[in-house]
Amino acid sequence: MIISFASDDEKGLDGILAYHFGRCPYFTFVEVEGDRVKNVKVEKNPYLESHESGAIPKFIKEKGAEMIFAGGMGPKAQNWFSELGIKPIAGAYGKIQNILDEYLESQIPTEEHKLPSREKELKEEKNEEVERIKKELAHLRAIIAEMDERLRKIE
Repeated sequence: MIISFASDDEKGLDGILAYHFGRCPYFTFVEVEGDRVKNVKVEKNPYLESHESGAIPKFIKEKGAEMIFAGGMGPKAQNWFSELGIKPIAGAYGKIQNILDEYLESQIPTEEHKLPSREKELKEEKNEEVERIKKELAHLRAIIAEMDERLRKIE
């Protein structure tokens, strides 16, 4: 079985699950046999910029995945995956290895598309991410202002 994970980075099993599958930069594909990992492959999200409806579920299907884990996923995407025979699991978070271990130990319910006990933590994580991005944006604006000032002095 191949399990796909929406990933924030290229670190494979050491990577972090992305909050939203459609906007993640990478997908980690883990081939498992029973409770043993046979292969791990990380691929860039080829539809990161286009967000074409149904393109990512089709891409995941082409890779042979039977399941996808993501922090968040809308109902339309969940329907796409389900129609393609891929089990969508939203509401997970953290390190991919830990999520995989929980799944392999049957601690993650696969009949539910959400993990309600983690919704509050996901919201807090999203809020932290928003705050981090705001700080980065302010920092980048300061750098741009400084560069603009230097350019003016050169001219």
